[in-house]
Amino acid sequence: MFFVPIPWQGKTSIPLDHLVTAITRHFAPFTPYYALFVITLGALSPFWKGRWKNSRTEVVLSLLKLVGLAVAIMLVFQIGPAWVLAPDTGLFLFEKLVIPVGLLVPLGSIFLALLVGYGLLEFVGVWMRPVMRIIWKTPTRTVGH
Repeated sequence: MFFVPIPWQGKTSIPLDHLVTAITRHFAPFTPYYALFVITLGALSPFWKGRWKNSRTEVVLSLLKLVGLAVAIMLVFQIGPAWVLAPDTGLFLFEKLVIPVGLLVPLGSIFLALLVGYGLLEFVGVWMRPVMRIIWKTPTRTVGH
């Protein structure tokens, strides 16, 4: 899911990217609201948990998160100054960076949990052991458990 590029619908990329692209394409009207929801949770969580006052750094970062939330609200609801809503600045960044990353990170974490926590890594390792032994020219005794 992470490293093997696969051609699909005229685009060659990793399956995780294909999944994000498909979700973005099929649920396009809802993805800005999903991104806004995630940004809202991230911006308000330091205040809910009381972490915002632990240090000066936390105060500054918490305030910057609120500024980011305000910009996200402007972009989703198309209100605010023209320089924020310009197609080559705020809207471009929101559509080409925020939404894909907002989908990629949660989906990637799910597959990472499968990879590490539920044995997918070991499963692939067992199947790839003969290939890796040939590629890296390691003796049999160094590859086993």
